[in-house]
Amino acid sequence: MSWINRYMSQEELNTIEAAIQLAEAETRGEIVPVIVKRSSSVGHVPLSLTLLFLLLIIAVEIPYSEWLWVRPWVWAWPVVIVAIYLLSHVIAKIPFIQKIFVPERDEVDSVHQRAQLEFYANKINRTENGTGILIFVSAMEKKAVILADEGIAKKLPADIWDSVLNDLRVHLHKGDWAAAYKAAISRSGELLKTHFPLEGPLRNELTNHLIIKD
Repeated sequence: MSWINRYMSQEELNTIEAAIQLAEAETRGEIVPVIVKRSSSVGHVPLSLTLLFLLLIIAVEIPYSEWLWVRPWVWAWPVVIVAIYLLSHVIAKIPFIQKIFVPERDEVDSVHQRAQLEFYANKINRTENGTGILIFVSAMEKKAVILADEGIAKKLPADIWDSVLNDLRVHLHKGDWAAAYKAAISRSGELLKTHFPLEGPLRNELTNHLIIKD
């Protein structure tokens, strides 16, 4: 998935994997970092752009409408509309443009829904003692979610993860994505080590690398 190279290099991905191994070395907890290209639906963006461009063109051409809306110029409008629609499809692929046309409330809801989906899709709820934790980031929205399984929730209140999440967001907005993950993984490991210390041999129930999805 080449899109991840805009955010992290292969070397940085390797350091995230090393951070997971280090954080899990003294705990029964399982830390699973996931990053997705986007969570929000953007299928409406080309049409929204087309309508916006047409409104702008109509507003600009009003002073010239007496001769633009008569033959032969009037026959050019279908071609113009199709050209604008095709251009909008190209422009709509730009993440910055996609973000502009997705309301903030929709972004928040979509990211939380995708995080919940990834929690179950990656079997974080299947650990023996319910000690799995998801560190989820949606790249286009630059939003993050941390979800902990039942075993962790019984010992650690939900608000204890707020500081971990805040530090994660600070790094994301600075553009240092690898540092964001490593800081969150390290802090999560410290919390899990305190409440879920390793008992017996180290077991890896879940993957130790950053999971990357579209």
